[in-house]
Amino acid sequence: MDFSINAISDVSTIKDCSQLIKLNLSKNKIKSLAVFTSEEAFPNLKWLDVSHNKFGDFPAFKLPKLEYLDISYNKLEKVNEAWTGHDKLKIVKCIDNKFKSLVPFKSMPKLEELYMASNSMTSLSGWEALPALKKLHLRRNKIDKIDEELPELPALEYLNLRSNKIDKIEVFIRIFQFKTVTDVNILNNPFESSASSFRLLTAQCLHANPAIKRFCKMEITEKNLLEAVHYGQYKHEKDEEERKRLEAIEAAKEGED
Repeated sequence: MDFSINAISDVSTIKDCSQLIKLNLSKNKIKSLAVFTSEEAFPNLKWLDVSHNKFGDFPAFKLPKLEYLDISYNKLEKVNEAWTGHDKLKIVKCIDNKFKSLVPFKSMPKLEELYMASNSMTSLSGWEALPALKKLHLRRNKIDKIDEELPELPALEYLNLRSNKIDKIEVFIRIFQFKTVTDVNILNNPFESSASSFRLLTAQCLHANPAIKRFCKMEITEKNLLEAVHYGQYKHEKDEEERKRLEAIEAAKEGED
């Protein structure tokens, strides 16, 4: 059923359509999604698009068979306290809202893709119990912090942090706590924009995680891997020089004593 691009404000009139599998309500004037929080309503619904509407919070969806949900472009920032997660959802689109963290996205054991571009996030943290998440899209947020220890995302393969506020590569490479990540995008972050060269930046990231297959939409080549090895050797030599310099300073201080 496709009711998109109308002037619908109330969807309770279709609550008895128990055989619906797919429902498109995008670009309407819906202010409440309470009908989707009932255990009885829409028992077979698998696909729901309620993007571009006017409801004020992330509701406590029930919908026992729901696999796809789009709540984008609603300027959401509140989460209904009854929301505790969902055991069937595989794809969630939550683009252009106002969420400040990933806390709302929890206890979804089958979630594989989460799209959170253009929200108000400042740090990469907050999620829990997302064991199947493979794709996390966070473009155009305000992320400038990545915790040194992050909650597990054991299946994560793709992470998009393009157009955020990360100013140091040392902060960015903390994402490689996730050993499964093979595809990352960090264009238009301060540390990327100020890098002396994109090749060096690629080498630094490959040194931190040689498993990367794509970096900023670029396929990794043997040449990239070799440059990462050379960078690793250079870094080791510099670290050794610094270690010896500090040892010499410490030894000199002990001699003065």
